[in-house]
Amino acid sequence: MFDRKIRISILGNTGVGKTTLIDRMKGTDVRTIKSKKTYNINIEQKKIRLQSSDSYPWYHPEAYRKYQILAIDNPGEIKYRRQWREVLRTVNTDGMLFLLDPQQMLDNTRLAMEDAYNYFLDSLDLRPDKADEKAKTKKYIFHFVVNKCDTCLTSPCDPKNFHLTPETKDRAVEFLSHFATTIDIFKETFPRSKFGISYISALYSPYNEIDKLFEILKVYLYET
Repeated sequence: MFDRKIRISILGNTGVGKTTLIDRMKGTDVRTIKSKKTYNINIEQKKIRLQSSDSYPWYHPEAYRKYQILAIDNPGEIKYRRQWREVLRTVNTDGMLFLLDPQQMLDNTRLAMEDAYNYFLDSLDLRPDKADEKAKTKKYIFHFVVNKCDTCLTSPCDPKNFHLTPETKDRAVEFLSHFATTIDIFKETFPRSKFGISYISALYSPYNEIDKLFEILKVYLYET
C-alpha cells in the first residue's frame, strides 16, 4: 500500500503533556489548548504528510506518501495505569513515546517509567520468564521525550517563539540523566528494539519540531 502507518502508545506520568502532544499532532491551535486530565484510553488517528517529504525529488514515492498516525493517549495517574497493559496487549502498536516533565519529582517520574517497562512486558506474556524471552525477539520503538523544555529556562522568554537553545537542552539533558539506569534496563530487555531521545515543548515548539518526532519514528520503522 502506498500510504504507511505509525502506531504508537504515548505513556508517562499524569501532567507530562501526553494529550497536548496529540493535540499538536492533530493540528489544534496552541491558543485553544487547555490542560486537562485523561481518565480513559483515547485513540486518535490522523493522516499526515511529513515535512521531510519536501526534500525528496518529484519521482520519489516519499515525496507524496502520507502516514496514518495512530496515537494512543493513556491516563497517567497510578490508579489508571493498569490500562496501559491492556491497550498494549490489544492494540498492535509499534512501540511507545514516553514523556517526561522536568518540573516533576524524580521519584514520580522513575515510578511511571518502571510501570511502563513492567506493563510493556506484561502485554507480551504475564509469565515473567516467557515475557523476557519474547522481549529479546521483538522489534519495538522506545522513544523518550523530555517535554516542557520551556520550563528549563533560567530567564524569561516569549513562549510563543520558543526554540530549544543550548542552555535549555543542557538542563533537559541533565534531567534525563537521572533515568539512565532505567533506560539501560529497557535496552537490555529489548535488545533488538530502537531507542531514541527528543527534547521539545509540546505546547510551544514550532510544528516542524513536533513533526520531527514522527519523522524519527518513520525512519525507525521503515528505513532501518
